[in-house]
Amino acid sequence: MMIDLCFENVLKLVSIPGGNKLFLSVRGDFLDAEFLGEKVSNYIWCFSIIIGTLLLKRPIANFLTYISSNLTARLNNAKLKQAIQGKIRRPIERILQVVLYYVAVNQLSALLSNSALHHFLNKKENADIRVADIVDHLFLFLFIICLAQLMSGILDFAYNIRVDRARTEKNTSQLQLLPLMKEMGILLIWIFSIFWILGAVFHVNIPALVAGLGVGGIAIALAGKETIENLFAAMTILSDKPFQTGDIIKIADLEGTVERIGFRSTRLRSADGSAYIIPNQKLVSENLINLSWRSTRGIKLIVQIKYGIASDKIKEMITEIKKMLKTT
Repeated sequence: MMIDLCFENVLKLVSIPGGNKLFLSVRGDFLDAEFLGEKVSNYIWCFSIIIGTLLLKRPIANFLTYISSNLTARLNNAKLKQAIQGKIRRPIERILQVVLYYVAVNQLSALLSNSALHHFLNKKENADIRVADIVDHLFLFLFIICLAQLMSGILDFAYNIRVDRARTEKNTSQLQLLPLMKEMGILLIWIFSIFWILGAVFHVNIPALVAGLGVGGIAIALAGKETIENLFAAMTILSDKPFQTGDIIKIADLEGTVERIGFRSTRLRSADGSAYIIPNQKLVSENLINLSWRSTRGIKLIVQIKYGIASDKIKEMITEIKKMLKTT
């Protein structure tokens, strides 16, 4: 018996006598059939791209990361190859996934043209929000977020390169300035991304918003008075350089090695391993001692001596203590 399967609008089974073989015949009419107003071929393209994205997103992202890391290793150092792969592989994978999902969803043009929301502007005017508009805005939002993550990763990688070079060259000024520049760079990236989202996704009037922020900046400045003071104190520390990263400083009863100078605070590490977080304003306004700049260090040592010891023994003991101080 021979069986011919013909797809038109539905699956149809036809028996042909006089044969003993089975074969499948698919006619192109099936691909032109519609389901919920959309062609079957468009559904096939959509799900094929989604499945292909799930299967190939990681290999493609690894390939792009491999090329970028090799170029970076040639320009800088081979040891940094693994570092940049860890910084940019996941953001590249997310961007690739978002773009391919957007391409897949746009295959369903008929469904995207349907009205999703009905927005009344006033009594006489109204507007229909299509599914395509929602999809466009959603994917643009995700793309901007993923792009900001990628730029932050690249900035972090560039920061590590500069820090390694500054440590090799023993450039204390750059070691002090680079962490602050990194924080400012990441802050600018996300501020730009937020304004981009507000303007492109939510259709906010950015010039009007910036003008409004100028008026509201006074209230923000009053509310964040301490934060602004610490920020300007950080700028004062970086310009006047009363201490640098690696110096041993003392302020009031706190003493330690400067590990990091940030926007708001400076971190000290004491001799016992404790970490002190001191606001920058306090470092600028109070008396500060930079112990790393001293040429000598005074030590007050109280030695208890039993009554009745001869003066010769005391002089001998003082001589031995002087010898010990010279040899250490």
